[in-house]
Amino acid sequence: MTKEDKDFKRDKSIFWKSVYALLILAISLFIGGIVMQYVFHQTKAPLLLGLIVALPLAIPLELWNFTDPDTLFRVMAFQDRFLMVCFGFAIGVGAILLYAVALITHPNFGIKDFFVPGIVIGGIIFGAGVGLAGYFPGTIWIALGTGRRDAIYAALGGLLGAFSWSVIFSGVRGFFWNTLNFGPITWASIFGIKAKVDVFFVSLIFGIILIAVFLLLPRYPRTKVKNSCGYHMFGKGEKTITFDAVIKEDFEKYPKANKYLTRLINESSVENARMTIPLGMAFTITAVAVIILHQIFGESTTFSWIGAQLSYMVNSTWAASNSYFQLFGGMHIINGVPVNKPFSEIGWEPFTDLSSLLGGLISSVLISRRFMGFKKQVPNAWKHSHNPRYRPIGSFVGAFMVLFGARMANGCASGHILSGDIQMAVSSFVFMMFVLISAWIMLRFFYHLKINAWGYTR
Repeated sequence: MTKEDKDFKRDKSIFWKSVYALLILAISLFIGGIVMQYVFHQTKAPLLLGLIVALPLAIPLELWNFTDPDTLFRVMAFQDRFLMVCFGFAIGVGAILLYAVALITHPNFGIKDFFVPGIVIGGIIFGAGVGLAGYFPGTIWIALGTGRRDAIYAALGGLLGAFSWSVIFSGVRGFFWNTLNFGPITWASIFGIKAKVDVFFVSLIFGIILIAVFLLLPRYPRTKVKNSCGYHMFGKGEKTITFDAVIKEDFEKYPKANKYLTRLINESSVENARMTIPLGMAFTITAVAVIILHQIFGESTTFSWIGAQLSYMVNSTWAASNSYFQLFGGMHIINGVPVNKPFSEIGWEPFTDLSSLLGGLISSVLISRRFMGFKKQVPNAWKHSHNPRYRPIGSFVGAFMVLFGARMANGCASGHILSGDIQMAVSSFVFMMFVLISAWIMLRFFYHLKINAWGYTR
C-alpha cells in the first residue's frame, strides 16, 4: 500500500469516526431532553449546555464546506442542490420527530409571527446579502472558527447591520411588525387544526413532502432522477458523478485537506448518499433536541445582543431605554435606573453561537483540515467578476444586509429556515422563498453565475 493510499484510508477513518461521534452526541441530547421534561418535569436546560449543543450542527456544515462562500454561491444559484436536499431531509424528518415528541413533552416552541412587510422585505434584503457575502449568520461564526479572513469583515458588517436595525426599530416597528401581522401561524393552525395528534398527522404530510425533495431531487442540474439521493441510498441509480472542477478548486484552496472528504462531498454517488444519512440525522436530531432542551436554534440575535451589551458599556441609560434591546438584551429602566441582566431574555443563543465557532475550529483542524489561519483568500466567484481587492467590502456590506434583513424578519437561516420550518411556521416558509429569489437575482447579475447550470454567463 502506497503512502497516498494509507493517507486516504486514514482520512476516511477519521471522517467516519467523527460522523458517528456526532450522531451519538445528537441522540444523547435528544434523549436527555425527553428525560428532562418527561421524568424530571423541567422545561429548560442550563444555559451552559449551549456550549456543546451546536457542535452536531456546526461540524456537519463545516464538513460539507458551507463556510466557503464559493460553496454557498453555487448552492444559492442551484448549481449544486446539496444544501436544498439536506434541508429537505432536515426539515421533513425534523418536523415529524418534533411533533411526535410533542405528544409526550412540551417543546420550547418559538414560532415566528407572520408579519408580511417584515418577512417579505427582510427576506429580500437577507437573500441579497447572502448572495453578496456568501454567508448566513451562523456560517459567519463557523467560518471564524475555521480561520477565514473575510469572515472577520462579515462579522463586523453583521454587527453593524444588527445594530442599525436596533437604532431604527422603535420608529419602524409599526409598519414592519404590526402591519398585516397574522401571528404565529403554522400549516396546521391555518386550517384550524390544534389537537396534538391531529397536528402530528399534519407534520407527517408536511414531512413526507420535504423528504421527497431529499429523495428525488438530483444534486446537479441536467442529471436524471436516477442520480438522486433516493436511488443512491439504496445502491441503485447511475454511476458516480463527480464535480471535478470544484474538487480541483478545493485541493488548490486547501492543499492539506482531508482527501477522502474533499472528494466525497463533491460527488453524487451511493457513498455520498449514505454519508448524508448519519451526518444529516445528527444535524436533524440536534435541531429538534435544542427545541426540547431550551429554545429554538438561532444564530442572528447574538449580533444584536453584542451591540446591546457594548451600548450599555458606553451609555447605559440609552441602551436600557432602547425598545429593541428590551426584547432580548435583559435591559430595562426601573425607577429611572438602567438595569442589565444579560441572559434574562435572550436565553442561551450567545452560548450556542460560541459552540458554532468552536465546532468550526474543531472540524477544520482535526477532521477536514481546512483551517485557514486567517490568511488571505478571495472566493473564485468574486475573482471571476470583480477586483479581488474589494472583497472585504463585499463581505462587510453583504453581511450588513444579511443581519439587517434577519432582524427585520425576526429570524435567519437557522431561526427561520431550519427551526421555523421544522415547526411548520408559515412565516418561515415565506421568508425562505424570498431569500432564495433574492439570492438568485444577486448571483445572476452581480456574480454572473448561471442559474441552475454550472458556470458563468458571458
